[in-house]
Amino acid sequence: MALIVGGGAGPARAAVGAPGVAIPLHGLDHACLDARYPALAGPWVVGCGPEGRVDRALSLRTGVELRLPVPAEAPGLAEGLLLLVGPVAGVIRLDEAGATLLDLPQVRTPTLAPPATDGARGALLAEDRVSAWALEDRVRTTHPAHPVGWYPPALAGQVLAWVEDGGTDGEDVWMLPLDEQDPAPRPLSAGPGHQRHVVGSGDTLAWVEPGALVIQDTRTGEARRLPVDTGFSAPPTLWGQVACWEERPAPGPEGARDGVDIRCSDGLDAAGPGHQRWPSRFGPWLLYREGDQPWLRTAADPPDGAAAGALAP
Repeated sequence: MALIVGGGAGPARAAVGAPGVAIPLHGLDHACLDARYPALAGPWVVGCGPEGRVDRALSLRTGVELRLPVPAEAPGLAEGLLLLVGPVAGVIRLDEAGATLLDLPQVRTPTLAPPATDGARGALLAEDRVSAWALEDRVRTTHPAHPVGWYPPALAGQVLAWVEDGGTDGEDVWMLPLDEQDPAPRPLSAGPGHQRHVVGSGDTLAWVEPGALVIQDTRTGEARRLPVDTGFSAPPTLWGQVACWEERPAPGPEGARDGVDIRCSDGLDAAGPGHQRWPSRFGPWLLYREGDQPWLRTAADPPDGAAAGALAP
């Protein structure tokens, strides 16, 4: 039986934010145990309560606020959906009527990092193996690998990607083609230095290489390298093939650096005094933080729907 918590009943609500404006999101400023949250699950901000676990969601379209039926430390996120694996497991669907704990198989496998989901499938990293499965499946195939902890896997089209231990050369990005009958893991981006922070959206993957952010269409293999200095802690974020990242400016004449800003490949950004960090993007919305305060910037013009499906300039 599905469990529904919270709901959209009550006074009429309104969309959060306004085009061209950045606003603080009060009520979502509890610090999370995992610094990657709050984050966007499509048009929903999922954030934490006083205990630091993800336990609430805010609809950016209507302002409806929900409490989740199961709190989680680090869920996988897709548009309107959360995937929880490990000791606390479940799949939660978000809509204006409430947060529903779906009657789907629970995955209690211990993991090295948060899981990933594209809304139809889940993926996880375990000791010496990776796995991807349809959310309704009770049987999951695993594949041998040496994933690095903390970095979540990524799903894009028919590809599962993750950060692999490259030994003395640092981390590499590996992939598994999910549409092959007998798929074998293989390197996607490897070599000296650190290839890491792989993320997925739709049919697109993005990851960080030394001095660059790579955006790849998994259907065609077309890839573009954006020359950026994006640091090492916060991952980039993808909406279709639109990427946003932390930009760390080069040192000035005295060796000092200005603050960290958020840049996006379609021109949306968040900049100003101090540090703007931990970007999360969906449609016109860019979620980020200044210190512990979440902020939401809405694009001045609605994004072109085609922008999510083509490599951004």
